[in-house]
Amino acid sequence: MKKVKKYISLILCFVLLLTSVVINGAFEIKASETPVQTGVVDSSKVTSNLRVRDGAGTGYNVLGAISPGNSVSIYALVNGWYKIAYGSGYGYVSADYITNIKDIPKYDYNADFEANLTSQNFPESYKAQLRALHAAHPNWIFLADHLTMTFNEAVNNESTVGKSLVQDSVAKDSWKSMMQYAYDWSESKYVPYDTGGWVTAEREVVEYYMEPRNFLNENGIFMFLDQTYNPQVQTKEGLQLILNGTFMEGAFPEDTHATYADVIMDAAAQSGVNPYVLASMIIIEQGANGAGASISGTQPGYEGYYNFFNIRAYASGSYTAVAYGLIYAKGGEDGTGTSYGRPWNTRAKSIIGGAKYFANGYVKRGQDTLYYKKFNVITPTYYINQYMTNVQGAYHETLKLKNGYASVSPEAALTFSIPVYKDTSSSNTTTLPTSNGPNNYFITGLSVAGQKPENFNIYVNEYEFTVTSPTNVIRIEATYMDGASLKGMGDIPLNPGPNTVTLAVTAASGKVANYYLHIYLITDGSAPPPSSGPSIEGSYNMSTYVSGVAVGTDVSTFIKNFNVKNGTAKVCTTNYQEKTSGVICTGDKVLVYDKNGAKFADYTIVVFGDTNSDGKISIVDLGRVQKHLLELSKLGGAQGISADVNRDGKVSILDLARVQKHLLELTSIQQ
Repeated sequence: MKKVKKYISLILCFVLLLTSVVINGAFEIKASETPVQTGVVDSSKVTSNLRVRDGAGTGYNVLGAISPGNSVSIYALVNGWYKIAYGSGYGYVSADYITNIKDIPKYDYNADFEANLTSQNFPESYKAQLRALHAAHPNWIFLADHLTMTFNEAVNNESTVGKSLVQDSVAKDSWKSMMQYAYDWSESKYVPYDTGGWVTAEREVVEYYMEPRNFLNENGIFMFLDQTYNPQVQTKEGLQLILNGTFMEGAFPEDTHATYADVIMDAAAQSGVNPYVLASMIIIEQGANGAGASISGTQPGYEGYYNFFNIRAYASGSYTAVAYGLIYAKGGEDGTGTSYGRPWNTRAKSIIGGAKYFANGYVKRGQDTLYYKKFNVITPTYYINQYMTNVQGAYHETLKLKNGYASVSPEAALTFSIPVYKDTSSSNTTTLPTSNGPNNYFITGLSVAGQKPENFNIYVNEYEFTVTSPTNVIRIEATYMDGASLKGMGDIPLNPGPNTVTLAVTAASGKVANYYLHIYLITDGSAPPPSSGPSIEGSYNMSTYVSGVAVGTDVSTFIKNFNVKNGTAKVCTTNYQEKTSGVICTGDKVLVYDKNGAKFADYTIVVFGDTNSDGKISIVDLGRVQKHLLELSKLGGAQGISADVNRDGKVSILDLARVQKHLLELTSIQQ
């Protein structure tokens, strides 16, 4: 996945206001509710920003603010305050500062529109919101992108450690993941995965921002806007609305173009990318005031070079993110090439060349909406080649992007490609966490009738016990984290034979996690537990993952040595695509099925030392461990486990030394 510099400059300007609405807990917009009017923040009365509150009155909390000239979607008038769409929820603004009020037309049954929705197999749960949008914008075109994966599968992949991030200093603890390698228990802190303190987002946050039905409204719909250039719709006048109030508002400082609007329109024409998208990307990367070091032209060692889109601007080795991005901009003698008009020794070259880079790397690959730019669920290389790791990044760009369309006629035929997952249900129940507490939903110790499980791990939530007892009342004891609570402990009556006891841990955030104890009770005269289901009798190590796999082991050899009895097994890639040949790599999955073909178990494979998941140990892996230790690029998930080559529960300089000795053939990494 291409990693880009995070939105630090954005946090310092207008998107801090957008972030605050979701961080501070605006209410979710229900799918059945639609706005009834639109309006505009009155620039003759509002000189800086209009405050948005969480209730109708000045005594309510400030959620953020809206700039003069921005449009709003209105749901109701409450005691002189408009209830509006704000962020991904509601807010309230004083009606005195909203002008140009227009009614949104009510939807009248349209047979052609209904037939179009039906022919594209839009789920019923999408239709109410699409009908409201159609009533207001009858020429908008809505396309259903039927995806190959289930929503749950997509969220699982986008929720892995380091994949989708929130900013540690801004987000609530309930928005931050405490999964393995996302939280450092020894230091009691969240593990940063990008410069500026960006940490792994909790799964529910990822789920919310991936659910398309949360954004089928006047603002969010622009997350699905086709990003290709259409000169009949995307005009210089519309572009100027986005640029107003930013460093690109006026004259261009080079003689190739008169204004920034001119050079961005030129970049759009040459690249085929929507100019409104290009403008919002630059503002996101460089800040509304243009304070980003990548475009100063004065960076020591890279004077006269520019990187407006912060392409390849991430820390690498001894280079800072800015320096590494400017190495790319410089091109030529350092081996990075001269494609896309490099060297970018003028601002115009950087903007036009960067637009072409974005077109070829994303838009022309099918990642042609803001949604697909963040969540790559559309191209065969699923979940990689994603332009941003900020889980809110796509939505933040929509609000700026929409402003560019304020001058476009409502008759304009804009096209929106809306994802539809395989398992889309009849309703949408995704919500954002509202508590401030952490997700400390873990048991730290466990015993059943005095027995403690072998290889106990807080991240494993299922254990088996066989208990011989003269009585059917069994004592279950567990310890758990400070601030959490637990139900299910104590003296528990069981039946002879198989039983399942559930321990429910409630975190300080309110999230509940269940631990399942499968207890087979043997009392006087009762039979021992029968064998049931598949059993794995191979030579590999089995715990929360499968290890002990020799480097270079091919798939067929692995399956043979895995040795499943009373069932079958198959190997898949990390994206659950079946793998029938090649070598076993870190992150591969092994799925176990019973005799009836029902899925019985799902394990992740770890090859110690193979941190880049190519099935071998090389100088690349050494570099990845080094970057992890320097906090330049963190390893997570199975790759993080594979870096712990001495199995002491952490990645340290000792592991780096072992990888180095392995490469020098002084010792071998034991699997």
